[in-house]
Order: sequence, then C-alpha cells, then structure tokens
Amino acid sequence: MDQSDGFRINYLRVLKRLNTPLKVSGGNRMKNDLPFYELTYIISGNLPEDQHPPVLEKVSSLLNQAQAQIVLNEDLGKKKLAYPIKNLRHGFYKTMTFYLEPAKLKAIENELKLENKILRFLIIKSYEKTAEEIASEAKAKNKRAKEKIAEKVKEVTSVKEAKLEKQKVSLEDLDKKLDELLDEDVI
Repeated sequence: MDQSDGFRINYLRVLKRLNTPLKVSGGNRMKNDLPFYELTYIISGNLPEDQHPPVLEKVSSLLNQAQAQIVLNEDLGKKKLAYPIKNLRHGFYKTMTFYLEPAKLKAIENELKLENKILRFLIIKSYEKTAEEIASEAKAKNKRAKEKIAEKVKEVTSVKEAKLEKQKVSLEDLDKKLDELLDEDVI
C-alpha cells in the first residue's frame, strides 16, 4: 500500500465521520453544470438567403428537441471555402452555442448528417465566455484591423513614393541629356 492509497482511505474515513455524501454525477443538474458546446455549420452556397430560415429552424428545433439550452445563434455570412465541397466554392457560415447533456449529442450529429442543405458541421466542447473575455476579444480584433489598415496605408505610401522617385530620376536624366546636347558643338 503506497501513500496515495492511505490518503484515499483517510479521506473516506473523514467523509464518513462528517456524514457528507460523495458527489455523484447525474441527477438534477443546473444549467451551468451541463457541458457547453459550439456548433458551426455551413449552408450550401447555392441556396438563396430567403431559403435559409427553414434550415435554421430545423437546426434549432433539433436542439430544442434534445432539450438544449441555446445561448447564441450567430450568422457569420457568406465566405469562400478553402476547397470545393460538392463542387461548391462558397457557403453560408452559422454558429450556435448551447448547453446539452453529452448523451444527446450523438443523436444531433446523426440528424445533421442527414440534412442535405448543410455541407459540413462541427460540434466542439467549449466554455461560455464572460463579458470581459468578449470585450478583450473585440479589442484585439479592432487592434488587428487597425494594424492591417496601417500596413495597407504604409504600403500605398511607399508605392507612391517609389513612383515619385522614379519620376524625379527620369527628370534628372532628361536634364543631363539636355545639358549634354547643349554643350555639344553644333555645326
């Protein structure tokens, strides 16, 4: 018997003396006790935007039937795919975050696989972001956007300066040629 076994036995004895029940998973769970998931899916780019609500409704109803507690439903817009999927180059990205019991996740995945209008989907276990995290992400995103704009402005100004310098050089060359021609003896 090593030290860790002794520790476990002593821990159980202390719990028994205090008459404290051990925590057992399952039973009545609170909203925050459920795992938090993020579902991102791509709707076919051939499908017009006015036909998206039935697909969105189907995904929402799937989650509601599984007793998921939806936190966020976000439209990320139309984006170019990294590679063609079913001969399509563009798709509409949607993201949903929700709480759900892990046992019900497989049924949702199976239903999403059967939906023809959804090209791809991914469900990951995540965590709910606090207001500070959301604010810091927004701040970082704004900072990256400003840096990108500054880079473009710097690039454009350097190109303009190069063009102006090229023009100056050509003017100087013209002056030299003119001087050479004027200095030559004309017969």
